[in-house]
Amino acid sequence: MSRSTPVLETIELTKVFPGVVALDRVNFDLLPGEIHGLVGQNGAGKSTFVKILNGILRPDSGKILIDGKEVAIPNPATAKRLGITLIHQEITLVPYLTVAENIFLGREPIVKKHIFKYIDRRELFRRAEEILTTLGVDIDPKAKVKDLNVGEQEIVQIARALSENARIICLDEPTSPLTPKEIERLFDIMRTLKKQGRSMIFITHRIEEVFQICDRVTVLRDGKKIATVKVSEVSPQDIVKMMLGRELAEFYVKREPRVEEIEKVSKVPTLEVIDLWVTPERVTEVPLKGISFKVYAGEILGVTGLLGAGKTELGKAIIGLGRITKGKVLIEGREVKIRGPVDALKHGIVYIPEDRRREGLVLTMSVKANISLPSLYKLCKYLGLIDLGREEEVARYWIKALNIVTPSTKTKVANLSGGNQQKVSLAKMLEVKPKIVILDEPTFGIDIGAKVEIRKIIAKLADEGLAVILLSSDIDEVLSLADRIVVMRDGMKVGEFINKNVSREDIYKLMVG
Repeated sequence: MSRSTPVLETIELTKVFPGVVALDRVNFDLLPGEIHGLVGQNGAGKSTFVKILNGILRPDSGKILIDGKEVAIPNPATAKRLGITLIHQEITLVPYLTVAENIFLGREPIVKKHIFKYIDRRELFRRAEEILTTLGVDIDPKAKVKDLNVGEQEIVQIARALSENARIICLDEPTSPLTPKEIERLFDIMRTLKKQGRSMIFITHRIEEVFQICDRVTVLRDGKKIATVKVSEVSPQDIVKMMLGRELAEFYVKREPRVEEIEKVSKVPTLEVIDLWVTPERVTEVPLKGISFKVYAGEILGVTGLLGAGKTELGKAIIGLGRITKGKVLIEGREVKIRGPVDALKHGIVYIPEDRRREGLVLTMSVKANISLPSLYKLCKYLGLIDLGREEEVARYWIKALNIVTPSTKTKVANLSGGNQQKVSLAKMLEVKPKIVILDEPTFGIDIGAKVEIRKIIAKLADEGLAVILLSSDIDEVLSLADRIVVMRDGMKVGEFINKNVSREDIYKLMVG
């Protein structure tokens, strides 16, 4: 096959869900040995596209061609036979099995002896080691997956794809949970695969990654293909404009710090944490050591640090999901004991978690049911029956207030884009009328347009007089929104700034130590 002949091509590919055209006659081609970026806002159709290629979804119309021949892909098994595999954004490994067992799960080498069959473990580990060596990584095939970091688990998923003889690898936001070093390691592996002649479709929200690793990029917007261009012939601003349909400057959020003004109006902090020590309840958690800070009504306190700095543990400790061994939590000057999220709600504190899909939402329930969940006690009439009319009214209010894009209040949250899921997560907590809002990585894993919408909402919460704690590893996000900035490293507070004349470099130096 020549370099110019597509290894994969789609013609007029279309997929319609109830009330939503997810893909609208999309034409796409992937060349041998090419890394092809696929970008767009949440809901643009990126995940739907690769799910169709991998047999998870069926298209309503259109054609898929492999090596110039039309194929039907009714299920994932057929996709694998055709040499197509999908590496999901979420890790899909079995944590208590070894690396080798995960790579060859369901395809283990078998030895027959008389009437017995058993797994040839020596051959299993040999093959796994051979694949890992091909990728240029030093991962023990006998190690349990649960003992690997996220970056190494991502590599094991790629190794599994290679063990299936994949020629076309679809990577759905593989860099989202990775550190910068892990991302560079992943890119090195992708370059190695490219040299081997394998083709990759690379989905990402990070535009800079497209220019680091991709040959071409296709932009989707509202299910339509906007353009396919060579990365060398465009700028990041061009890509963003294609994604959004307008200039990035129209979406820019910059809030002026107002610390002195806020402290004059509010003499007492809405929330004060004094010398907080927290002992981990799980091995993966970070112990907190002597954390102190204040946040006032109308203020955004930005708490930043690298992965593993202890930001999430701090947010959870404040709402009673941590074993506090020392320290005080004061609300409006009075010490309180918070034993769990219900106590936190009573004191007007809400926490919007980083992992919205597992901890923030019930994906199988509707938008309406999710929004009303923490406030059902206010919606109940006689005998504990829910006032369905009032519940509908509340859902419609927040859909309009936060610009939640959904076909109806009855749509399952699982069917919404990441940005709209995050808005539902926010709506359900804002409906309880809190005084203090803790947001843990609120723009993680969502597209640039949705990021700006969420940031505007956060700024508005502070303008309306709420005390906001923004836990974010995105330094630029913290600098654009926060009045005051706390930097954490290894469970400790290592710096605090009023957000004036503070540079990105100042913060990063403290983050890395």
